[in-house]
Amino acid sequence: MKIKEIMSKKLITCDPDDNILFVSNLMNAWDVGFILIMEKDKLFGVVTDRDLVCDMANQLSQIKSYASKKVITIDQDKDVIDALKLMKKHKIKRLVVTKNKDIIGVLSLSDILNTNEYDKDILDTIKTIYEINRNDNYFNADVHDFPL
Repeated sequence: MKIKEIMSKKLITCDPDDNILFVSNLMNAWDVGFILIMEKDKLFGVVTDRDLVCDMANQLSQIKSYASKKVITIDQDKDVIDALKLMKKHKIKRLVVTKNKDIIGVLSLSDILNTNEYDKDILDTIKTIYEINRNDNYFNADVHDFPL
């Protein structure tokens, strides 16, 4: 199955100087968790709902301070398995889809999941993305170390 068959073509974008409150409202209005940050028709970066939640201290700061500038793209004619490999490698849930280097869509793990195919590959990708790195040796506290 080709990426262009299942990708989202609804591209929600913002400007690098938009503030977090505006972008959060945009995500809410369009029911998306991923927005392309465009500057003069060029991709500046991307921002996810998780990026915003992890740093919501200043709702008026510009979104460009939270942008992921290392954007992973994939050509629309690549196979879904190629997309899953990229997602797994970079531990991400969304890819920007291109055609001749132009942005034409976004492919999310949910888009792939909704195909009802690739179950094993999807599960393997999800396990990699959400791999828990525990630091058990950081602080070994006994429950009695924290008096009430």
